[in-house]
Amino acid sequence: MRFNHAKKNTIESELIRLTSLILLSSIILCTIISNLILYKQNYENVKRYNNDMLEQISQSTSSYFSTINLVVYNFVCNQQAQYYLIQARKDNSPTTSTISYLENNLRQISYALPGCSLHLFIDNPSCPPIYMEDPSLIFTPGYHFKEDSWYQEFSKIPENQMYLVTTYEDRHYYINQTEGGITIIYRIRNNSNLNTIGYLLADIPGQVLQEKLNIRNQPRFYLKIVNSEQKEILNTLPPNENGKLFQMTVYEPFTSWIMTAYTQNDNFNTNSTMVMFSNIFCAFLVGTAAFLLSVHFARSLTEPLKVLTASMQEMETGTFGNLIYCKTDNEIGFLIDQYNAMNQKIRDLTQKKESAELAQKDAQITMLQNQINPHFLYNTLEMIQGIADGPSSLIIKNCCNALSRMFRYNLKGPHIVTLEQELQHIKYYIYIMELRFNHLFQAKYQIDETLLRYKTVKFSLQPFIENAILHGFTEHQLHGVLLISVSREVDGRIQILIKDNGYGISSGTLGKIRQQIHSTDTQNYVKKEYGSVGIVNTHQRLLQHFGDEYSFYMDSVPQKGTTVAIHLPRIL
Repeated sequence: MRFNHAKKNTIESELIRLTSLILLSSIILCTIISNLILYKQNYENVKRYNNDMLEQISQSTSSYFSTINLVVYNFVCNQQAQYYLIQARKDNSPTTSTISYLENNLRQISYALPGCSLHLFIDNPSCPPIYMEDPSLIFTPGYHFKEDSWYQEFSKIPENQMYLVTTYEDRHYYINQTEGGITIIYRIRNNSNLNTIGYLLADIPGQVLQEKLNIRNQPRFYLKIVNSEQKEILNTLPPNENGKLFQMTVYEPFTSWIMTAYTQNDNFNTNSTMVMFSNIFCAFLVGTAAFLLSVHFARSLTEPLKVLTASMQEMETGTFGNLIYCKTDNEIGFLIDQYNAMNQKIRDLTQKKESAELAQKDAQITMLQNQINPHFLYNTLEMIQGIADGPSSLIIKNCCNALSRMFRYNLKGPHIVTLEQELQHIKYYIYIMELRFNHLFQAKYQIDETLLRYKTVKFSLQPFIENAILHGFTEHQLHGVLLISVSREVDGRIQILIKDNGYGISSGTLGKIRQQIHSTDTQNYVKKEYGSVGIVNTHQRLLQHFGDEYSFYMDSVPQKGTTVAIHLPRIL
């Protein structure tokens, strides 16, 4: 079908108008982006400044603590100092010369570490703490350093660790503990046997720490340092500081500290922010107008495409032949005309294809049924031959009667039957097999009679029962049980369960059967272990008829039996 249009317009004119609006919007967007770039540049500058400062502070920290460690190391490892330290550790009452020597050494160390307080604790209850004169330092009578929390914390670390950095709050011998700072605890060991002689504590006040880290005179720069346990070591950020602060955090590996830098930029917070928001407000007003105009033109352009898209979505669901009526006088109108013609052709071809597929499906079902009939006939004649060798003519009569009913069931009627008819056919078959194998097994039935009126495919159960008997009970001892159950599943489907307590199937054979069942080749099945040709053919017939609503499950345990579960939809 073709539509005739009195006037032919082009999409080009409409796109020109739309492009003009896009260009205007792009100018506004560029203005906004330029402001954001200025903001980002300023931010990067502050970030770079913070990064440089933190790097400098980190280097200063490493250098300062390396200096402290070197000074302390030279003291504790000095041969003469070791002699006096060991004497102070051994003597019940250290001599005045020993104490005087150690005090002089502490004084020499303090010259190299200005602003720091040094305290020497000998691991000897008779030796009092050795320290420089400090009015804020008071030891109570009976004081021993092992009562302090710093010792409790330090005693938990490995013996080979030389020092530990902690905060002022972890030692109790100072009266004034408000200035902040850190304490470095050094373990003093005997050079010969590595036994602990005592401990040297270096108290570094917060002001000294700021000076050594080069942050005392940095304008608009603040630093906060915490240790790995989130205990605050240093914080130069005023509590009443206002304004936007740029924050950056780094990890200092030498001391395991976490350093956070704060920087304020008032000029950026005032001028740049005001200009940026003014531009954004103006751009918002102009952009809103451009957006409304763009929506108007875009709708006039895309409305026919929406109609075309809706029709294509209907086509995806299998609905063909619905023509589109849309008043559009441009190239899209011509496209819709061509689409309508294509839609009609697809509808005609689809109908032809569906008819051909239906005929092919009927042919496949007939082929699969014809494949199973010779297989069943051969096995049944073999059973009758075995029964005819016996003395009882009544048994032969009943067996022939059952066989005739089975063949009448096979030759007459459609290939779709009720479950009741299929189960009656199965009972005839099981009767013959019980006679053939001299009642080697016993059949039990658990049937929900409300489900017998629903449909199934003819000969859909016999192959599974035949395999259960021939491969489960032929060499089995007496008291074999074959259970046939028909019940309703939770999802409403019918479950047919065929279960035996026979020999079972090995995992390798079971895997081959499952592989053949899931194969897409329905023409060239080769009979293998456990008679899989009958199972595969029946599976294909059920799948052809019921589709995805049908499912099949087969499991087996050697020496315990095999279970087959068939799930069918309830179809009247």
